Amino acid sequence: MNFENSLVNGKAKKVVPNKIRSSSIFKSSIQAIETAKTIQLNQNTLKSILRELYEGLREYCEAIGYLKGYKFLDHESIGYFLRDILKEQSVFMKFDRYRRLRNGINYYGEDIDIETVKEAIKEIPGLIKELEKFSED
Repeated sequence: MNFENSLVNGKAKKVVPNKIRSSSIFKSSIQAIETAKTIQLNQNTLKSILRELYEGLREYCEAIGYLKGYKFLDHESIGYFLRDILKEQSVFMKFDRYRRLRNGINYYGEDIDIETVKEAIKEIPGLIKELEKFSED
């Protein structure tokens, strides 16, 4: 799969770039990540923290999409956008890993270990930092 297939298959579409919407989503993204960092880390909160961190990362990518003139209708297409349009292979790989972890939690009731969440708390803000160069268009 690639981003071109996402466009052809209706999983993503071209839209008029929208700086106002993008700005709003960037703010929401940062709030989600900051919220995740304030949740006390324990066995009962691991899933919630990871969900919120992933949501912040996903929103940040979505905001970049609006700046570039794309709307995503599924999360996989965001990954292909990162890889194929932004040429951010490393960010794509990490985004896709967190997407799969989040899907496992949300759709299959899978558990997650504390070390993975600790890693996400450090890594996801770093991914946002790597993507900041695309938010300045």
